[in-house]
Formats: sequence, structure tokens, C-alpha cells
Amino acid sequence: MEKFIIELKVGDKIDLGRFKNVRSEIKDIKLDQHGQPVIVTNKGEKKALSFRLSKLDWKANLDKEIKKIKKAKKTKKKAKPYPVILKT
Repeated sequence: MEKFIIELKVGDKIDLGRFKNVRSEIKDIKLDQHGQPVIVTNKGEKKALSFRLSKLDWKANLDKEIKKIKKAKKTKKKAKPYPVILKT
């Protein structure tokens, strides 16, 4: 499987709780401070995913861009010749 799409709409009913035995209605869908989806229900807020999508995380993307810039600026330093003293 290459792609999986989850369609959630305001008004949909979802099952929550440890045993998925509490029925709840979606009131709103928003993003948290990391850019990850959060479902707001009549029982409170719930993470939409138990993992983070790095392509939605703006900090991860920013870190990647900074690393690219630093790598481009970094140049290789040539090794200095070691002074050799010969005694005869």
C-alpha cells in the first residue's frame, strides 16, 4: 500500500476510550503547535494520529533547510603539512 487517505468531517461519530466503547461526535478539526491534526469532540481534544507526520512538522522542515545551508557553506579544510626535523 503506497497511500492511505482518512476522511474526517465535522459531525462524524468516532469511538474513543481504552476499549473504544465511548461514542463521540467531532465538533472541530484543528492543528496543534507542531502542525499535527487534533480532533475536537464533545468529550475534549484528541490527537488524530498516534504518530507525527514529519512533512507537517514545520520545525523538522526548518531544521532540514538549516542543515542544507550549513552543509553548503562548509568547505573542506586542507591538512597542514607536519613539520619534519631530521637529525644527522
